[in-house]
Amino acid sequence: MRCKKSKAVFVLCALVFACASEPETRGSRLPKQSRVRQKTSARAGVAGDDQGMDMQLSIGVLDERTVDRAMAPHVPAMVDCFERAGDARRYLSGLVVLRFVVEASGAVSDIHVIKNELGNYPVERCLVGAGMRIVFPRPEGNCRTDFEYSLRFRSTGEMRVLNWRGDDVAVRVASTSDFAACGALGPQSVEAIAYVEPAGTIGSVGFVSQGPINPAAASCAEGQMYKLRVTDGRPNVVLRTVFPLVIAAQGTSRADLSHRSSKRSRHH
Repeated sequence: MRCKKSKAVFVLCALVFACASEPETRGSRLPKQSRVRQKTSARAGVAGDDQGMDMQLSIGVLDERTVDRAMAPHVPAMVDCFERAGDARRYLSGLVVLRFVVEASGAVSDIHVIKNELGNYPVERCLVGAGMRIVFPRPEGNCRTDFEYSLRFRSTGEMRVLNWRGDDVAVRVASTSDFAACGALGPQSVEAIAYVEPAGTIGSVGFVSQGPINPAAASCAEGQMYKLRVTDGRPNVVLRTVFPLVIAAQGTSRADLSHRSSKRSRHH
């Protein structure tokens, strides 16, 4: 039997302890859109995100409730991944969206971090590892499918974060041979999310891409980033900067990178 393409739009969101949704359906099977009740918590943790997002069921079909049931036992482990951020939990917060690729057998073959407001590679790596251990029911049609799952993390609120253009960080990454030695992070463009602490050191680094990220190259780039010292550190404030790492790794000129980084920063 040939696999046919189908499309659906809905959102799957992790709450602090569970996943809840209220789907609206289109036809008899495919969920069109769902809304998520939001829980609040005084401590650092994960909260549901109530903004809808597109989901492509490129081939095969997994019902939303089926996905919820399979994910539920693993949500606590994914929540615990935030512990990997260590002291950076004082200021890290934001949405992480994972794209799961599920084979016809129900096994997860790949997970991509396609949206990342958090910016901490140990947490991202932990989320991917936890997700890879999940086994779903066989998709309808016995074909591969994919879906998106979002988690929203909250900091302890001890330090204030300001978005920062951070051209200096991007240019230094592009001009340092140690970063080029890490190799390509993935086949598609990769952005780095870096946090500059008051002392001018990098306190947290994360990555985001629409495609797979090479773990060895990402770990290398993360380690090199922590060696940087930024003169623009500010007292009592953490600076957050986002820039295209793949462009830097390809040896883009300083002037071109600075221009592209400035342009990109206006969208964050």
